[in-house]
Amino acid sequence: MSQLTRTVAAVEFTIVYSNRARRWLIALLLAHVAYAVAFIWRSSFVVQGERFFCLFDDAMISMRYARNLAHGHGLVWNPTGERVEGFTNPLWTLIMAGWHLIPWPMSKASLPIQITSECCLLANLLILARIARQRLSEGFALLSVACAAFYYPLNNWALQGMEVGLLALLFSAGVWSTWQCERSRLSPWIALLPSAVAMLVRPDAAVAHLVFAFYLLWRNPEKRPVIVAAAFVWLLVCVGGQTLFRWVYYGDLAPNTYYLKMTGFPVFWRMTRGTLHAAWFWAKFLWPFAALALWHWVTVSRRTGPAGEGTREESLRRISADTLAPSLLLLGLVGAQTLYSCYVGGDAWERIAGANRFIAPVVPFAFILAFGTLEHLGGVQRLFSRGRSLGLIAYGFAGLVNPNMFFGPSSLAYLVLLEPPLYKADNERNVRLALALREFTQPHATVAVDYAGAPAYFADRQMIDLLGKADRHVARLPAHRNVLGVSRFLEYYPGHLKWDYKYSIGELQPDVVCAIWRRTLGDSHRYLHGTYLQGEIAGFSVYLKKGSPAIRWDQIPFTPTEVAAP
Repeated sequence: MSQLTRTVAAVEFTIVYSNRARRWLIALLLAHVAYAVAFIWRSSFVVQGERFFCLFDDAMISMRYARNLAHGHGLVWNPTGERVEGFTNPLWTLIMAGWHLIPWPMSKASLPIQITSECCLLANLLILARIARQRLSEGFALLSVACAAFYYPLNNWALQGMEVGLLALLFSAGVWSTWQCERSRLSPWIALLPSAVAMLVRPDAAVAHLVFAFYLLWRNPEKRPVIVAAAFVWLLVCVGGQTLFRWVYYGDLAPNTYYLKMTGFPVFWRMTRGTLHAAWFWAKFLWPFAALALWHWVTVSRRTGPAGEGTREESLRRISADTLAPSLLLLGLVGAQTLYSCYVGGDAWERIAGANRFIAPVVPFAFILAFGTLEHLGGVQRLFSRGRSLGLIAYGFAGLVNPNMFFGPSSLAYLVLLEPPLYKADNERNVRLALALREFTQPHATVAVDYAGAPAYFADRQMIDLLGKADRHVARLPAHRNVLGVSRFLEYYPGHLKWDYKYSIGELQPDVVCAIWRRTLGDSHRYLHGTYLQGEIAGFSVYLKKGSPAIRWDQIPFTPTEVAAP
């Protein structure tokens, strides 16, 4: 069989489900589309009589880079000034730039990104349906896909414009293509292509790429030279190519956010914070599955195996390397992404949004593994025979309810959209601030902000990033300590521990300073007092440089007052 024929055969997507199950799957996909439409609409808001669609602020940083690239200014945060790589999602940023070639109104430019993310989520569900069916019975496969479909943190990150949805799709495609390569239906070059593309989305997807490569080396020893060559070449082309471009274009070997988050803070305490958050996340996520597994183990599987015959020991003896290996690939991906999250210190938003941006793309695999464990332990029919309602409640709570209670039962209101999506209030405030800046500043004004996304995108002014995502000087500083007033085990706060107001305000002298992070406000006043006047817009403190010709003083929407002495 030719390679082309094998490739077509491998990607042919006839779901191995009964007709009834297929109808349920189609209904699930349609429900997800309806959910995404409602989510996107609920995330929008009206300002000055116009409806705005806005992404999570970090995604809006990429949007500013994308717009500048599409408009011919280059892949830069500011059209003029030094080049700084303040993003870590290059391919996703290029996709955003492609959408900016269409002359959307600024208020609607985020909508096609949200639609693109929904397309990624739908495609991911289709592949997950195939993956789950390879490991689970029909009912459990559908249940695991349904849990993934309505896992709020994954939907939230994707539909608010982060690259998480695309990564989830590429990781799932990587699982499927790796399994096909294991069965000699695909060459290693094709099998590792999804993870290669993922490395273009985020260079740190190299972690998943290595998991796929090592799995193939284990399962296909006769192809090891080809696997090593394919893995190395894709790594060299995707990560090495980005590094070469970065060196030539930006003059750096790593993204600016690497220096911001990975330097200037003790590695041990950074990893401690990441490990504690990861452990707490998985403990909360897995405890209902563990309780159900223990129940099956104690009351059912002691007497019967998964097929209704034999003992628990006979059931365990049936597990061979061939039957266990595909699940180990899923477990390896979940484990590798979790360890990577521990290493980098996690994300800044776990306490608010549940699974962080490193772990969320592989959570669907955790659902498959958890339900697969329960199914193998047996007792499913026994549980349902004691009451279908009991079974549905138990598995529904484990897979749909508990994982979405990321900050308690009240977070379920976000799942069912009784509450607007997370960060909507921040997005609206940022847009109101940006529109006000456009009204009372000249186009050549310089504005300093700590929110480097939406205010910079919608204000469309020369910006200064106070917290350093797009500022080379700030990113390389030592991190401030004891900012949050918590234990040193948790004091690391990614992307929020570096600032230098002597430089950003005192030396650069922006015309406007706004949205200063409240925990750093005291540090800023010594450089604002006597030089700036203050007021408030949309809940943000705003500081205006006295006598600046870049400010339309007659358009200021507040009465400015003197800044208090430090």
